[in-house]
Amino acid sequence: MKKILLLYILVPQSFFLFAQHCPWDCSGMILLQTNVKKDRLYKLDPVLVDENKNEISDTMYGTGKDTHDPCSFLFYDDFTTYRIQRIKIHHWYQYDTVYYFAKGLFMVKYNFCNYEGRKLYLRFTDPYSTGLTFHYIEIPDSLRIHLHNYSSELFAGRAEATRKKIEPFILKVNCAAFFFRKDECLQ
Repeated sequence: MKKILLLYILVPQSFFLFAQHCPWDCSGMILLQTNVKKDRLYKLDPVLVDENKNEISDTMYGTGKDTHDPCSFLFYDDFTTYRIQRIKIHHWYQYDTVYYFAKGLFMVKYNFCNYEGRKLYLRFTDPYSTGLTFHYIEIPDSLRIHLHNYSSELFAGRAEATRKKIEPFILKVNCAAFFFRKDECLQ
């Protein structure tokens, strides 16, 4: 009887011990497509901010290490290079190096669960102002990607399939929205 009782106690406990968690739980991403040249966009210091216009940082909780990353919009190659460097700090950054579906786009990663249903903005500096003047582009919920929804594609490395699925969620911002003149934009 004691063995059966012990079995009823230990078996359910073992499920918690061996539970796997998806590395993309609560991982959000915003992809930006624009006809602004990379170096020009970087001069605008594009960052993700919340409804109070405060900069957001992406954080891995519970590591005890410096895993607070600014939510700057980076071109795919630059984002990947940055995350590869961060693997030295914590191995979970390796999961941020498989976003092949984002090639050719700007991207930012943030905590999806913390900001679900809240207003988010792409903040950038005025390209012609001598002072620090900010402008904001609201990012609707409909253009925010919860990476957990694509975990099977990410684990399998199916970049093309993922790109097709996330295509409707890409934030498309033309050069004029960043206050650039037409001759300063890519064709």
